[in-house]
Amino acid sequence: MPKIGIDPGHGGSDPGAVAASGLQEKDVTLAVGLALRQLLQGAGIAVVMSRTGDQDVSLADRAALFNREQVDLVISLHVNSAGTPANYASTFILAPGGQAEKLARLIQAEVVAATGWPDGGVRQANFYILRETDDPAVLVEMGFISNPETAAQLATPAVQQSLARTIFRGLALYLDLQLSEPRDIQGHWAETAIRQVMAAGIMSGYPDGTFRPDQNATRAELAAALANLLARLNFNTV
Repeated sequence: MPKIGIDPGHGGSDPGAVAASGLQEKDVTLAVGLALRQLLQGAGIAVVMSRTGDQDVSLADRAALFNREQVDLVISLHVNSAGTPANYASTFILAPGGQAEKLARLIQAEVVAATGWPDGGVRQANFYILRETDDPAVLVEMGFISNPETAAQLATPAVQQSLARTIFRGLALYLDLQLSEPRDIQGHWAETAIRQVMAAGIMSGYPDGTFRPDQNATRAELAAALANLLARLNFNTV
């Protein structure tokens, strides 16, 4: 299995971009990064995080860590900002034609499909983390924190989790992962509906590989499913 480097942008004394509401980029990138780590580890993939808390980590230290750990891919997470009205998702690479571009296009397509945000495309930039890591690296700009509606979405755990899932799906496509599905839904009368809500990230199975389609849902499970649904609805209203 590959080893993935996750780089939640900014942190510590560097808040990154800040919304009018006070939401800080560093908090969004960390929340998405930790959720992405959980998904990857659940799929049996080793993960190296540049930070797991609100601490200062220099760009040089981030790149050096990933190179020292010999990760196979690097995903750097950021949120954009602009002085003029803007709202789109984009994914950056250092140069076209390589594995980074292939990965970036898969992640970009998943993020746009899930959020409904305008497609800012795959772009080139001489960002430090893209330039100084030894293996393919992409930098995902998850919308604009300067957009009040987007900032309100980014502040919610449901939307942060949803972004993590979209990036995970792009990685899964790149790595050709055969993601496991619950073993107890085949032939069930609600199989199609179950597959739809799982594909949309609204519901998921249990860690033991089951969905338990005939089991009553707890209030907590219902709340989690509704939160995921609200995240998708909120994305599509921007």
